[in-house]
Amino acid sequence: MKPFLPQGMAWLCLFLVLTACEDNVPVPPASTPEPNVFSESDDAEKERVLLEALREAEATGQQSSDLAAALHDVGELYRVRGDVTTAEPYFWRALPVWAASVGATDPRMAMSLSSLALVFETRKDYAKAIPLVEQALNIREMAYGVDHPRLIPSLEQYAGLLRLVNRIEEAERIDARLTHIAAS
Repeated sequence: MKPFLPQGMAWLCLFLVLTACEDNVPVPPASTPEPNVFSESDDAEKERVLLEALREAEATGQQSSDLAAALHDVGELYRVRGDVTTAEPYFWRALPVWAASVGATDPRMAMSLSSLALVFETRKDYAKAIPLVEQALNIREMAYGVDHPRLIPSLEQYAGLLRLVNRIEEAERIDARLTHIAAS
């Protein structure tokens, strides 16, 4: 059986279909490089874009939510990469900017607190992580109420930390609360 399209035409059709897709997925060349080369270049591009956004936000000289978001996003990029030493100062810088721009009880403040807690959790410094998660949870409870589904990530993070420090009964109470929220 003959192929429907010659091999060269098949690659061209595939290329045209993929470039027409909304996500604009890159098509690797015929000799595929190492699998992580594309993700590393994407990651480098994300870093470049986030650092440029941070520079622009800093250039205004204002303690704005844009600056806080840029600081958080850069910190989160480094945290996700596993570079918690580089990530930590960005979160610390974001917190007072969030407080000044949107208020210390805004859920965006909780986002940076949770990320900073993950930095300490990675370092196994649970004594520093737990109060940050508790503070993030309190902020989200004030913003959304005590039974809102948006509390689930904070509650899961909190229960996980409690287990790590062998506070099992408290973790089980949090799990019961999670079950209640999920059932609502």
